[in-house]
Amino acid sequence: MAKKRVLSTLKPASPNMTPMIDVVFLLISFFTLVMNFSQTELHEDVVLPLSELAQPPEGEDPEQITLQALSNGHIVVGTVDTQIESNLDYASTTFCQTLTKELNWRRVIRKVQPKDVTVIIRGDSNAETGFIQDIIAACQSIGADTYVLRARQTRED
Repeated sequence: MAKKRVLSTLKPASPNMTPMIDVVFLLISFFTLVMNFSQTELHEDVVLPLSELAQPPEGEDPEQITLQALSNGHIVVGTVDTQIESNLDYASTTFCQTLTKELNWRRVIRKVQPKDVTVIIRGDSNAETGFIQDIIAACQSIGADTYVLRARQTRED
């Protein structure tokens, strides 16, 4: 008598991916909550000047725009590199047009008026004083009147 071969009809094994997806989403949530978002306002080309009067901010204003004033006369608004041209009509400069777009976005999406937005100016220590004054005048010409200058505190050794 010949032996009959029995073929098994087992299903191929496949792992259950649901727990793996849960773990991945938990890791993404954890790292998003732990991430330091204050580092996003830093620019590697800006070296803040030293000041004995510099104080750490007491409380962060929820509506703020950070400007990076570089020593070469350029201004970085978010990720956009702009500059104030030599003419005295600030409203026609690429800087004011970029800042106006940012303020309009906040007015439409977040319902915040330009006068309620704090403009943080991080000026390089080698930037000319007149350049920082031009930035302030340009901000005031489009309605952003509240601004803060950033500096490094001197260390007492």
